[in-house]
Amino acid sequence: MKKFLNSFAGFLPLGVLWLGPLLAGLLAVLYGAFDGEAWLTLFEHPQLWPALALSIGTGTLSLIISALLAFWIVAGLYGGKLWADTSSLMGGFLSLPHLAFAIGLGFLITPSGFLARIIGSIAGWAVPPQWVTTQDPYGLSLVAVLVLKEVPFLIWLISALLARPDISQTLKGHFRVSQSLGHGGASVWLRVFIPQILPRLKWPLLIVWFYGASVVDVALAIGPTQPPPLSVIIWSDLNNADPAFNARGTAGALFLTAALIALALVWLVLKRIFLPAIWKFFTRGPSRRRTPTITSGMLLLIFCAIYAMVFVVLCIMSIGTLWPYPNLFPSEVRWSAWQQFVMSPAPLLNSLSLALASTLAALGLAVFWLETVPEKLDAALLVFAIMAIALPSLLVADGQYLAFLRVGLNGTWIGVFLAHLTPVFAYVFIVLKGPYRAFDPRYRSVSLGLNADPMRFWSAVKLGMMKPALAAAAAVGIGVSIAQYVPTQLIASGRLTTLPIEAVTLASGGSRPLMAVFALMLAVVPAIAFLVAARVGRKPL
Repeated sequence: MKKFLNSFAGFLPLGVLWLGPLLAGLLAVLYGAFDGEAWLTLFEHPQLWPALALSIGTGTLSLIISALLAFWIVAGLYGGKLWADTSSLMGGFLSLPHLAFAIGLGFLITPSGFLARIIGSIAGWAVPPQWVTTQDPYGLSLVAVLVLKEVPFLIWLISALLARPDISQTLKGHFRVSQSLGHGGASVWLRVFIPQILPRLKWPLLIVWFYGASVVDVALAIGPTQPPPLSVIIWSDLNNADPAFNARGTAGALFLTAALIALALVWLVLKRIFLPAIWKFFTRGPSRRRTPTITSGMLLLIFCAIYAMVFVVLCIMSIGTLWPYPNLFPSEVRWSAWQQFVMSPAPLLNSLSLALASTLAALGLAVFWLETVPEKLDAALLVFAIMAIALPSLLVADGQYLAFLRVGLNGTWIGVFLAHLTPVFAYVFIVLKGPYRAFDPRYRSVSLGLNADPMRFWSAVKLGMMKPALAAAAAVGIGVSIAQYVPTQLIASGRLTTLPIEAVTLASGGSRPLMAVFALMLAVVPAIAFLVAARVGRKPL
């Protein structure tokens, strides 16, 4: 009975603040499935099928390229001198939100961008080239942003897997056996390592694919327009003042989600039937080919160069009010955009308050759950956490908008806070679960022998030992909250502005220096959070 009461006490705040809003949103959006008129108008939309093909195509292509590049880099660098720095570097890249990176890359690759200016100064171009490098009809610029952002994420996950003692020792043993059978490093990775690592990445890969096929803010900043991805069409309907368009947007969100789930199930079936035979065909016979160390190092260098150039270009754009082509640097430098940002701090303050509040709440809920609920119930909560992350934000946010509308939470800070808490808690719980459950229970036994009550033990012993994991989870939570665009825009209903909302608004037409300022702040706030987390994690309590 006592265990039941403890479990119920651990579930109650989580159910009220996180699971309740999540399920209420999903139930509310499913109600839209019964609106026949909305479905009829959706299927009559002239751009529906081209937009769906574009969404699935960009999401699938970015996933394939990202996975290939991630495994290529890991295979070449794992166990080498650069490996320890590589995993840390990927964590730094992760702190840069997709939207900020998309805006910076757009400045970099546009026909009048920094790269064209460098080439033009050498080739003697007097006017910008007639290249379609952003918002191209095939979504290649959108794919480029997704690949450049997802490769660090996948490398970071793979490095975390390879750092586990059980997996590391197993792979080392397999490597020695494979070498004895005449296989080189590349052959071992292709035939042994990747088949063992890939199944452990099924959920992250699914999340990457769903995100790439349903992303809104990045698609608005750099994606194609004629037709746009289906997520952009849905987003336009959801923001329309006409209720009929809103209903069509809800139907569109359900349709996109259903299409992605159906394709995922089809892939699971085809994978079991055809993939083993295909894999066996391409990996037949031993090969002494070595791991691609040189090309992996070059790829890592290219990623570092692109991220550095994006950050530099954003810094220059934020102060360059007059920058005619083909000048490499602005001919007039002013701080007016920064002054305007400082004079109107509401977006920054709102983003910070939401990030801090949602992260602290997520940490409190996660710790309370892990302290009071048996580990066997974690699997059920993990399902909902993956659901909150993997499902398109359009679907979850639209559902929460409809649910919050009935209780008067739309347009309020509390409503936006609950919307942010949905993905923030999911990420915090996933990051924190492993280290927290791996805590050695013998420390608790020793404290009991010393007559220390549970709170004293937690504050004096466990908190200090769990500090690195808590700090990392907090940094991830802040980064996730800062980047939230879709739920903030929908739930705030125009009454609350944040950094990503202002950045997207300016990206569609506005002051380029001010847009660069907002993009930089989108990058700086999570970066500071990750730096503080790294310092706190190393510093003794």
